[in-house]
Amino acid sequence: MIVNRHAKRDFGIACAAAVLLTSAFAVWIGLRIDGIEVSEAVDDFGEGAAALIAALACAVAAVRHRGRMRLAWALLASGAAAWAIGEGLWSYIEVIQGRQVPFPSLADAGYLAAVPLVVAGIAVFPGRHRSASRAAFLLDGTIIAGALLIISWSTVLGMLYRASSRDVLSAVLGLAYPISDVAIAAMALLLVSRTARSVRLPLVLVAAGLFANLLSDSAFAYLTTAKTYGPAQLIDTGWVAGYLLIALGAFFAALVPKPALKADDEPPGRWSVALPYLPVAIAATVTVVRNVSGSPDLFLFWGMMGVAGLVLLRQFIVLWDNLALNQKLEAQAAALRDTETNFRSLVQNSGDVVVLADAVGTMRFLSTSIDRFFAYSPTELVGQPFTELLHPTDGPVFDGGVQKALAASAHPITVSCRVRHKLGSWTHCEITITNMLHQSTLQALVLNIRDVTDRKEMEERLAHVAAHDPVTSLPNRMTFRDEAEAALERSQPGRGIAVLALDIDDFKVVNDALGQRAGDDLLGMIGGRLSKIVRPGDVVARLGADEFAVLMTTVVHEDQPLRLAERIFEHFRAPFRVEEREVVLRLSAGVAVQARPEDTAETLMRNADIALNAAKSGGKGRWVQYAPEQHASVSDRMELEVDLAHALERRQLVLHYQPAVRIADGAILGFEAFVRWSHPRRGMVSPADFIPLADETGLIVPLQRWVLAQACADGRQWQLGYPVASGFTMSVNVSQRSLAHPDLVADVTQACVAAGFDPLHLVLELTQGATLKGKETIDRLIELHQRGVKLALDDFGADSAPLSALRDLPVDIVKLDQSFVARMTSSPTDATVARAVIDLGNTLGMMTMADGIERAEQLVALQRIGCTAGQGYYLSRPLPAAGIERLLADCTEEAGTLRLASFKLERAG
Repeated sequence: MIVNRHAKRDFGIACAAAVLLTSAFAVWIGLRIDGIEVSEAVDDFGEGAAALIAALACAVAAVRHRGRMRLAWALLASGAAAWAIGEGLWSYIEVIQGRQVPFPSLADAGYLAAVPLVVAGIAVFPGRHRSASRAAFLLDGTIIAGALLIISWSTVLGMLYRASSRDVLSAVLGLAYPISDVAIAAMALLLVSRTARSVRLPLVLVAAGLFANLLSDSAFAYLTTAKTYGPAQLIDTGWVAGYLLIALGAFFAALVPKPALKADDEPPGRWSVALPYLPVAIAATVTVVRNVSGSPDLFLFWGMMGVAGLVLLRQFIVLWDNLALNQKLEAQAAALRDTETNFRSLVQNSGDVVVLADAVGTMRFLSTSIDRFFAYSPTELVGQPFTELLHPTDGPVFDGGVQKALAASAHPITVSCRVRHKLGSWTHCEITITNMLHQSTLQALVLNIRDVTDRKEMEERLAHVAAHDPVTSLPNRMTFRDEAEAALERSQPGRGIAVLALDIDDFKVVNDALGQRAGDDLLGMIGGRLSKIVRPGDVVARLGADEFAVLMTTVVHEDQPLRLAERIFEHFRAPFRVEEREVVLRLSAGVAVQARPEDTAETLMRNADIALNAAKSGGKGRWVQYAPEQHASVSDRMELEVDLAHALERRQLVLHYQPAVRIADGAILGFEAFVRWSHPRRGMVSPADFIPLADETGLIVPLQRWVLAQACADGRQWQLGYPVASGFTMSVNVSQRSLAHPDLVADVTQACVAAGFDPLHLVLELTQGATLKGKETIDRLIELHQRGVKLALDDFGADSAPLSALRDLPVDIVKLDQSFVARMTSSPTDATVARAVIDLGNTLGMMTMADGIERAEQLVALQRIGCTAGQGYYLSRPLPAAGIERLLADCTEEAGTLRLASFKLERAG
């Protein structure tokens, strides 16, 4: 039993206290200090106190345990408490009442009540035995008790019984003490012999205490029968010592509680087997001698018969127990044989090769599957080092795995090695090393060898797929970046690297014309042509879609990447032949050269991409070398894009309005809304800088929605403020992305309803760049026109306003492009075109309007060719809403219209 240092100390103190108390009690009683009366009181109360201490200690032990162990200690506590009650009654009669205790008395009820409780407690204590063995254990106790009773009867008890002159009850009670103590001591002795060593010490102390009680009870019975027992006898020390020993056993069990033992099949020791038969043999001998040499003793005869019957019953139980044990052993042996057979079959037919080796790797056993996988017989390799089967470069890997397995007992360690086939080829294998050297059955390193060639090939294929483009078989973006990082690590002073980013111009057109499959074939041809152009060691990769990249791993002269770009462009002038057709492709390229030692692959790829975008913005079909200012431009654009995303919610956007004036009399017909961005750092940002950005990023849709809502609200406010001009129109420009958005009709309707603005006064201007292709777009515009919204073709005459729009759409207004207005007074051609546009609009019944009027002679020329309306800086520059309020306040009211105050003056001039 493992006991910690503190428990040992506490138990030592308790033992010392028990020895001191017992010694002090014996000295006091033996010397009868302070006279017989005081000694008698010390004797009685000392015995009761010892029993109470034992009861308390057993109760604490019961609390600290569980199961059968708890019940056993609780019964012992009850027995000690019952004996203490008996002693209390004895002390009351003898000390308090001052008279001699009669025999028998009520105290005997308490003393004898402890007997069945203690017997039950001993019987309940768990031991290393099964149910049948427990029955044999009880029988052993009964047999020993019976034999000892026969021996005691033939030597002392019989003589005392026959010599007693008292009544039968007194005689029986007098004999009950030694007889019950004999039974208790016998069972305690058997329990100690059949208890595991880990919990034996507490029971040894309890058994010693019971034997001490046995001695005192026997002496008490003898002296009582001989009528020589008096107060304060030295034999009373046995009871004090006995219960203090029981208390020590319980105290130790409470200090170091142990769980109840499970039954097992461990056979008892030889002495514990022979223990029941030794007293039986002595009792039988005594019985025979007494009945042969003298007059027959019926108690001895029938007592011996009873013991003999119990012995026969006990032997029957043992035989039955042995039979059950044999059956169980046979079943276990059969199961073990089956397991061994199954294991052998599993090993021999396993998909793995099993090898048993010693600590240094020498092979001791190989499964027959070694022949199936590697063509070796199971015996030809026995005694050879396992490393001789491994590829020379894999030996250290295996040795490292063995060292780890030796350090981690029974924990599998897996390594990947190549194992030599008998024919000389190498097989990729996964070897699992398990250290079973500590197991007595194996005492070996277990090596499970699994052929993973197929998995290895699959991993290699997957790695290739993950690292390469499936269409061109070129390295992909991730691999290209890794190659660039590796090249940077190898670079030396004066030898850098360069990255070329390539993009096929208008490849989507080619893909749509030839089809997806032909497009993929063409991409493969492009990759092949690039691979032939670059130097050995350089890397060509496909980054995605129609984007390629070239990595120059060594650049000595700055012009090397530029010469490579020229060579690529020169080779791409030759056509590609796809599906019996020749295709000529144009490239755009960006070149980035390592400028600093700290440049990374990601930096160079980003710089090359920035230069590529600059090349495409400059007209495609060209290459551009990266310059730091290009990055600043890109960063500025990204920052502007982020700020634009927050401009609406931060209310940084405002509308300016430019009046549209009737040329004949200067009457204001309406206003065109222009959005402006009041940036907190950049100031007023031009629409030319952020409208294209909004269109590219998709922010134009929420921007358009806000412009519609604000313009309708302001227009309605001016209509209410100037009832004479309730027919004012409000023109809003619509971009291509807004025309294609499915919510355009809902957005326009919502803006008009929210502001209370009549759709009849709203004009949507189809701006430059807004194409009118697609049935859905035309259907949306027709639906809006049916709801009263007017449509205007802005910049008419330019290439973005086709004549087909006049045919396909219900156009209400044609706006002459300002380029013609600017030159019509100086260029006869422009004047002719302007007149043709105005005549066409008037003929079709549309309102004609000129844009960009900046001089008086332009206004006069437009009047002469019949233009209805116009707008421009000559008439009024775009004004914020407050400026429009002031402009309207200065207007003159004539014939139900509001006319510009300065219009007549300028006209007269």
